[in-house]
Amino acid sequence: MRNVILTALLLLFINLPGYCDEGKLLVTLRKIGHEVLLASGDSTSWVMPIEQVDARTFLMRFQRPFAFKPASLVEIIHHHLQENHGSLEYLVEVTQGELNTVAYSYEVRNSINRKTIACLSRTPPQGAYSIKIHFTQPPVQTASTRSAVMLTWFLLPILLIGIGWRLFNRKTPSPTAIQNQPPLPLVNLGPFTFCLEKQILRSGEERIELSAKEAKLLKVFASAPNVVIDRDQLMKQVWEDEGVFVGRSLDVFVSRLRKKLQPAPFVRIVNIHGRGYKLEINSPLGCS
Repeated sequence: MRNVILTALLLLFINLPGYCDEGKLLVTLRKIGHEVLLASGDSTSWVMPIEQVDARTFLMRFQRPFAFKPASLVEIIHHHLQENHGSLEYLVEVTQGELNTVAYSYEVRNSINRKTIACLSRTPPQGAYSIKIHFTQPPVQTASTRSAVMLTWFLLPILLIGIGWRLFNRKTPSPTAIQNQPPLPLVNLGPFTFCLEKQILRSGEERIELSAKEAKLLKVFASAPNVVIDRDQLMKQVWEDEGVFVGRSLDVFVSRLRKKLQPAPFVRIVNIHGRGYKLEINSPLGCS
Protein backbone atom coordinates (compact mmCIF):
# COMPACT_ATOMS: atom_id res chain seq x y z
CA MET A 1 0.00 0.00 0.00
CA ARG A 2 2.84 2.38 0.80
CA ASN A 3 4.32 1.83 -2.68
CA VAL A 4 0.93 2.55 -4.27
CA ILE A 5 0.65 5.84 -2.37
CA LEU A 6 4.19 6.91 -3.25
CA THR A 7 3.67 6.07 -6.92
CA ALA A 8 0.41 8.03 -7.00
CA LEU A 9 2.03 11.05 -5.38
CA LEU A 10 4.94 10.90 -7.83
CA LEU A 11 2.63 10.82 -10.83
CA LEU A 12 0.58 13.65 -9.39
CA PHE A 13 3.53 15.99 -8.83
CA ILE A 14 5.07 15.16 -12.21
CA ASN A 15 1.87 16.29 -13.92
CA LEU A 16 1.02 19.25 -11.73
CA PRO A 17 1.07 22.63 -13.52
CA GLY A 18 4.47 24.23 -13.57
CA TYR A 19 5.76 27.59 -14.72
CA CYS A 20 6.43 28.42 -18.33
CA ASP A 21 6.90 31.34 -20.68
CA GLU A 22 9.21 32.97 -18.16
CA GLY A 23 10.94 34.79 -21.02
CA LYS A 24 7.74 36.63 -21.93
CA LEU A 25 7.30 37.83 -18.35
CA LEU A 26 10.90 39.05 -18.18
CA VAL A 27 10.40 40.95 -21.44
CA THR A 28 7.27 42.56 -19.97
CA LEU A 29 9.15 43.60 -16.83
CA ARG A 30 12.01 45.04 -18.88
CA LYS A 31 9.48 47.09 -20.90
CA ILE A 32 8.07 48.38 -17.62
CA GLY A 33 11.54 49.46 -16.47
CA HIS A 34 12.24 51.08 -19.83
CA GLU A 35 9.03 53.14 -19.77
CA VAL A 36 9.54 54.15 -16.13
CA LEU A 37 12.92 55.62 -17.11
CA LEU A 38 11.45 57.32 -20.17
CA ALA A 39 8.71 58.87 -18.03
CA SER A 40 11.42 60.28 -15.74
CA GLY A 41 13.19 61.87 -18.74
CA ASP A 42 16.00 59.28 -18.88
CA SER A 43 16.46 57.72 -22.33
CA THR A 44 20.09 56.61 -22.06
CA SER A 45 20.72 54.71 -18.82
CA TRP A 46 20.32 50.96 -18.57
CA VAL A 47 17.72 48.71 -16.95
CA MET A 48 19.76 46.06 -15.14
CA PRO A 49 18.99 42.33 -15.68
CA ILE A 50 15.67 41.39 -14.07
CA GLU A 51 16.16 39.33 -10.90
CA GLN A 52 13.73 36.56 -9.96
CA VAL A 53 13.76 36.51 -6.16
CA ASP A 54 11.36 33.55 -5.96
CA ALA A 55 8.46 32.06 -7.93
CA ARG A 56 6.28 35.10 -7.20
CA THR A 57 8.73 37.98 -6.78
CA PHE A 58 10.73 39.90 -9.40
CA LEU A 59 13.15 42.78 -8.90
CA MET A 60 14.10 45.59 -11.31
CA ARG A 61 17.29 47.54 -10.69
CA PHE A 62 18.53 50.56 -12.60
CA GLN A 63 21.92 51.89 -13.66
CA ARG A 64 21.47 55.44 -12.41
CA PRO A 65 19.28 57.32 -9.90
CA PHE A 66 16.02 58.67 -11.30
CA ALA A 67 12.78 60.35 -10.23
CA PHE A 68 9.31 58.91 -10.79
CA LYS A 69 5.70 60.01 -10.56
CA PRO A 70 3.54 57.50 -8.67
CA ALA A 71 0.56 57.99 -11.01
CA SER A 72 2.73 57.26 -14.05
CA LEU A 73 4.37 54.27 -12.35
CA VAL A 74 0.99 52.74 -11.48
CA GLU A 75 -0.32 53.18 -15.03
CA ILE A 76 2.79 51.75 -16.72
CA ILE A 77 2.95 48.63 -14.56
CA HIS A 78 -0.79 47.92 -14.72
CA HIS A 79 -0.99 48.47 -18.49
CA HIS A 80 1.82 46.07 -19.36
CA LEU A 81 0.84 43.34 -16.88
CA GLN A 82 -2.82 43.42 -17.89
CA GLU A 83 -2.07 43.55 -21.62
CA ASN A 84 0.37 40.62 -21.56
CA HIS A 85 -0.74 38.47 -18.64
CA GLY A 86 -4.40 39.25 -17.91
CA SER A 87 -5.90 40.03 -14.53
CA LEU A 88 -3.30 39.65 -11.77
CA GLU A 89 -3.00 40.46 -8.09
CA TYR A 90 0.32 41.96 -7.04
CA LEU A 91 2.18 44.21 -4.63
CA VAL A 92 4.61 46.87 -5.85
CA GLU A 93 7.40 48.16 -3.60
CA VAL A 94 9.78 50.93 -4.68
CA THR A 95 12.86 50.59 -2.47
CA GLN A 96 15.74 53.01 -2.09
CA GLY A 97 19.46 52.64 -1.36
CA GLU A 98 21.46 49.72 -0.01
CA LEU A 99 19.16 49.38 3.01
CA ASN A 100 16.20 48.77 0.66
CA THR A 101 14.01 51.25 2.51
CA VAL A 102 10.48 51.21 1.07
CA ALA A 103 9.95 54.66 -0.45
CA TYR A 104 6.58 53.90 -2.08
CA SER A 105 4.26 50.88 -2.26
CA TYR A 106 0.76 49.91 -3.32
CA GLU A 107 -1.31 46.79 -3.93
CA VAL A 108 -3.58 45.75 -6.82
CA ARG A 109 -6.28 43.09 -6.55
CA ASN A 110 -7.62 42.06 -9.99
CA SER A 111 -8.70 45.56 -11.08
CA ILE A 112 -6.90 48.78 -10.21
CA ASN A 113 -8.65 51.19 -7.84
CA ARG A 114 -6.89 54.55 -7.90
CA LYS A 115 -8.93 55.82 -4.95
CA THR A 116 -7.19 53.35 -2.65
CA ILE A 117 -3.65 54.14 -3.88
CA ALA A 118 -2.01 56.90 -1.87
CA CYS A 119 0.18 59.81 -3.02
CA LEU A 120 -0.53 59.47 -6.75
CA SER A 121 -0.07 63.20 -7.34
CA ARG A 122 3.13 63.57 -5.29
CA THR A 123 6.63 63.29 -6.78
CA PRO A 124 9.34 61.71 -4.60
CA PRO A 125 12.87 63.13 -4.93
CA GLN A 126 15.41 61.56 -7.28
CA GLY A 127 17.05 58.48 -5.81
CA ALA A 128 18.67 55.10 -6.41
CA TYR A 129 15.38 53.23 -6.65
CA SER A 130 14.60 49.57 -7.32
CA ILE A 131 11.14 48.20 -8.14
CA LYS A 132 9.98 44.90 -6.64
CA ILE A 133 6.78 43.23 -7.89
CA HIS A 134 5.38 40.40 -5.74
CA PHE A 135 2.51 38.42 -7.30
CA THR A 136 -0.12 36.73 -5.12
CA GLN A 137 0.10 33.66 -7.37
CA PRO A 138 2.86 32.60 -9.79
CA PRO A 139 2.08 34.80 -12.81
CA VAL A 140 2.33 32.16 -15.57
CA GLN A 141 1.23 28.52 -15.56
CA THR A 142 1.48 25.82 -18.18
CA ALA A 143 -1.37 24.62 -20.34
CA SER A 144 -1.31 21.25 -18.50
CA THR A 145 -3.53 22.60 -15.72
CA ARG A 146 -6.61 20.83 -17.10
CA SER A 147 -4.93 17.43 -17.40
CA ALA A 148 -3.45 17.86 -13.93
CA VAL A 149 -6.90 18.46 -12.45
CA MET A 150 -8.24 15.31 -14.17
CA LEU A 151 -5.29 13.30 -12.88
CA THR A 152 -5.87 14.67 -9.39
CA TRP A 153 -9.47 13.47 -9.37
CA PHE A 154 -8.34 10.08 -10.63
CA LEU A 155 -5.68 9.67 -7.94
CA LEU A 156 -7.58 11.25 -5.05
CA PRO A 157 -9.53 8.08 -4.12
CA ILE A 158 -6.26 6.11 -4.06
CA LEU A 159 -4.67 8.66 -1.77
CA LEU A 160 -7.68 8.75 0.55
CA ILE A 161 -7.77 4.95 0.78
CA GLY A 162 -4.06 4.88 1.57
CA ILE A 163 -4.37 7.57 4.24
CA GLY A 164 -7.35 5.79 5.82
CA TRP A 165 -5.46 2.49 5.85
CA ARG A 166 -2.49 4.08 7.59
CA LEU A 167 -4.70 5.78 10.18
CA PHE A 168 -6.61 2.56 10.89
CA ASN A 169 -3.40 0.57 11.36
CA ARG A 170 -1.54 3.22 13.32
CA LYS A 171 -0.49 2.03 16.72
CA THR A 172 -1.61 4.02 19.73
CA PRO A 173 1.36 5.02 21.89
CA SER A 174 1.51 3.23 25.20
CA PRO A 175 1.12 5.24 28.44
CA THR A 176 4.79 4.54 29.17
CA ALA A 177 5.85 6.00 25.81
CA ILE A 178 3.74 9.10 26.47
CA GLN A 179 5.31 9.55 29.89
CA ASN A 180 8.80 9.24 28.41
CA GLN A 181 8.26 11.98 25.82
CA PRO A 182 10.68 14.94 26.28
CA PRO A 183 9.18 18.16 27.72
CA LEU A 184 8.17 20.92 25.35
CA PRO A 185 11.06 23.34 24.61
CA LEU A 186 10.78 26.52 26.68
CA VAL A 187 12.67 29.79 26.33
CA ASN A 188 13.17 32.28 29.16
CA LEU A 189 12.70 35.93 28.22
CA GLY A 190 13.37 37.79 31.45
CA PRO A 191 10.34 37.03 33.65
CA PHE A 192 8.52 35.36 30.77
CA THR A 193 8.57 31.72 29.77
CA PHE A 194 7.87 31.26 26.05
CA CYS A 195 6.49 27.98 24.68
CA LEU A 196 6.53 28.10 20.88
CA GLU A 197 4.58 24.89 20.34
CA LYS A 198 1.64 26.01 22.50
CA GLN A 199 2.03 29.68 21.45
CA ILE A 200 1.98 30.84 25.07
CA LEU A 201 3.86 33.38 27.18
CA ARG A 202 3.80 32.84 30.94
CA SER A 203 4.72 35.34 33.62
CA GLY A 204 4.19 33.80 37.04
CA GLU A 205 0.53 32.78 37.14
CA GLU A 206 -0.35 34.95 34.16
CA ARG A 207 -0.90 33.15 30.84
CA ILE A 208 -0.67 35.22 27.63
CA GLU A 209 -1.84 33.56 24.42
CA LEU A 210 -0.12 34.40 21.12
CA SER A 211 -1.35 34.08 17.57
CA ALA A 212 0.61 31.86 15.16
CA LYS A 213 2.24 34.91 13.54
CA GLU A 214 3.10 36.48 16.90
CA ALA A 215 4.68 33.21 18.07
CA LYS A 216 6.76 32.85 14.89
CA LEU A 217 7.90 36.46 15.11
CA LEU A 218 8.82 36.13 18.79
CA LYS A 219 10.75 32.94 18.01
CA VAL A 220 12.93 34.88 15.54
CA PHE A 221 13.56 37.61 18.12
CA ALA A 222 14.26 35.10 20.91
CA SER A 223 16.85 33.32 18.76
CA ALA A 224 18.97 36.51 18.66
CA PRO A 225 18.30 38.75 21.70
CA ASN A 226 19.94 42.18 21.76
CA VAL A 227 20.82 41.81 18.06
CA VAL A 228 19.38 43.98 15.26
CA ILE A 229 17.39 41.84 12.80
CA ASP A 230 16.71 43.30 9.34
CA ARG A 231 13.12 43.82 8.25
CA ASP A 232 13.63 41.65 5.17
CA GLN A 233 14.90 38.78 7.31
CA LEU A 234 11.95 39.05 9.69
CA MET A 235 9.40 39.10 6.86
CA LYS A 236 11.10 36.20 5.09
CA GLN A 237 11.12 33.95 8.16
CA VAL A 238 7.56 34.74 9.25
CA TRP A 239 5.74 35.25 5.91
CA GLU A 240 7.95 33.19 3.56
CA ASP A 241 5.41 30.40 2.84
CA GLU A 242 2.46 32.71 2.24
CA GLY A 243 1.23 34.96 -0.51
CA VAL A 244 1.47 38.72 -0.53
CA PHE A 245 2.97 40.38 2.50
CA VAL A 246 3.49 44.07 3.05
CA GLY A 247 5.89 45.97 5.25
CA ARG A 248 3.10 47.32 7.45
CA SER A 249 2.10 43.75 8.41
CA LEU A 250 5.41 43.40 10.24
CA ASP A 251 4.86 46.68 12.08
CA VAL A 252 1.36 45.62 13.13
CA PHE A 253 2.53 42.33 14.63
CA VAL A 254 5.50 43.99 16.34
CA SER A 255 3.05 46.44 17.93
CA ARG A 256 0.90 43.53 19.17
CA LEU A 257 3.91 41.78 20.66
CA ARG A 258 4.99 44.96 22.43
CA LYS A 259 1.63 45.16 24.20
CA LYS A 260 1.92 41.57 25.38
CA LEU A 261 5.45 42.20 26.69
CA GLN A 262 4.40 45.30 28.62
CA PRO A 263 4.30 43.50 32.05
CA ALA A 264 8.13 43.36 31.86
CA PRO A 265 9.41 46.84 30.93
CA PHE A 266 13.00 45.62 30.60
CA VAL A 267 11.95 43.17 27.86
CA ARG A 268 11.07 45.28 24.84
CA ILE A 269 11.21 45.35 21.06
CA VAL A 270 13.09 48.42 19.80
CA ASN A 271 12.80 49.93 16.31
CA ILE A 272 16.20 50.52 14.67
CA HIS A 273 15.51 53.20 12.05
CA GLY A 274 16.27 52.16 8.48
CA ARG A 275 17.27 48.62 9.48
CA GLY A 276 14.78 46.59 11.48
CA TYR A 277 14.04 45.63 15.07
CA LYS A 278 15.88 44.37 18.15
CA LEU A 279 14.63 42.45 21.20
CA GLU A 280 16.29 44.16 24.15
CA ILE A 281 16.43 42.04 27.25
CA ASN A 282 18.26 42.97 30.46
CA SER A 283 18.32 39.48 31.90
CA PRO A 284 20.08 36.46 30.34
CA LEU A 285 18.23 34.35 27.83
CA GLY A 286 18.25 30.62 28.26
CA CYS A 287 16.36 27.44 27.52
CA SER A 288 15.11 24.92 30.02
